Amino acid sequence: MAKLWTTFLKDAKLSFQGLYFYIEIGLALIFIAVMLFVVPENFDQNQKAFIFANVDESVLDQLSDEWSEVDPSYFVDSRKDLEAALEEDRSAVGVELRQEDGKLVFDFVLQGHESPAMKNLLKGTLEASFLTQIPGFDTQVEESVLEPDAKRLSDRENVLPIYLTVNMGLMGLFIIAAYIFLDKDEGVIKAYAVAPVRIWQYLASKVMIMMLMGILTSLLVVVALTGFKVNFILLLGLIVAFNFFGSALGLLLSSFFDSMTKAMGALYAAVMIMILPVISYFAPSFNPVWIRFFPTYPMMFSFRSLLLEDTNLAYMGMNIGLFLVLGVLLFIAAAARFKKSLTV
Repeated sequence: MAKLWTTFLKDAKLSFQGLYFYIEIGLALIFIAVMLFVVPENFDQNQKAFIFANVDESVLDQLSDEWSEVDPSYFVDSRKDLEAALEEDRSAVGVELRQEDGKLVFDFVLQGHESPAMKNLLKGTLEASFLTQIPGFDTQVEESVLEPDAKRLSDRENVLPIYLTVNMGLMGLFIIAAYIFLDKDEGVIKAYAVAPVRIWQYLASKVMIMMLMGILTSLLVVVALTGFKVNFILLLGLIVAFNFFGSALGLLLSSFFDSMTKAMGALYAAVMIMILPVISYFAPSFNPVWIRFFPTYPMMFSFRSLLLEDTNLAYMGMNIGLFLVLGVLLFIAAAARFKKSLTV
């Protein structure tokens, strides 16, 4: 262990003098700045609608009470102004109110990207508003909620599990490969064949460097965006387990190649495949069983449970144990591969 610790201290000193460490810190600071100054705490979920009332003054007088709470800026004076307003705000919809054969007609003006479900929702919302105006109308619609006290993250916090997963499981995969190939180019790895330090100690030192960088950048981002509300013991457990898995996977992949250029394709493919669960994270309706087997799936939802201050400790504890075991297996395989390549 003394040799491992000595190797780690030497690698840590070299890392602090190198560029990768400061790139990681810089990326973390850029992410924090974007989240704090560009991304709102919560996105506006309201549907904005511009209105062109192409009707007589008498009709406008009848509707004045209904529209008394509508922001005056949403009213436009002509169809041309209505379309211009929609051009400026591509998320809004328009409504032209006109008279036809003595009846009021509501003409929705849409952008073109609305789904059939959204069109039906807009139409149903308008029709429901008329139903409620019928004397004696009593709604028979009731609602029940399975988890009335369910917690939810703000839209800003909801992005954080993605960053942590990419930072822990995917970025480490690239960076540790870069460290290995840099040492290969300089002949450092072959020197270990005759050095008193074993190859697994050299690889473990690289993993510990990645773990140190992961802990520093993750704590920096989590504290900056959420404060001190999370369970930091669990956070450290998740960071160590996921980072160890990602680094060990990067070591194993890089052991099959002799240069970063040749390994880039395999590393890039691994990242692209493992990022797929992001779709299920942001669109829960797409959640097939097969996508839950991707390593990044439990990573993202473990970080999400942590930020929600979830009491499901068993789920997070199980994932910590699972990824530590997988990391050990990958590390043993990588060490065997590197040891073999030195003796050929």
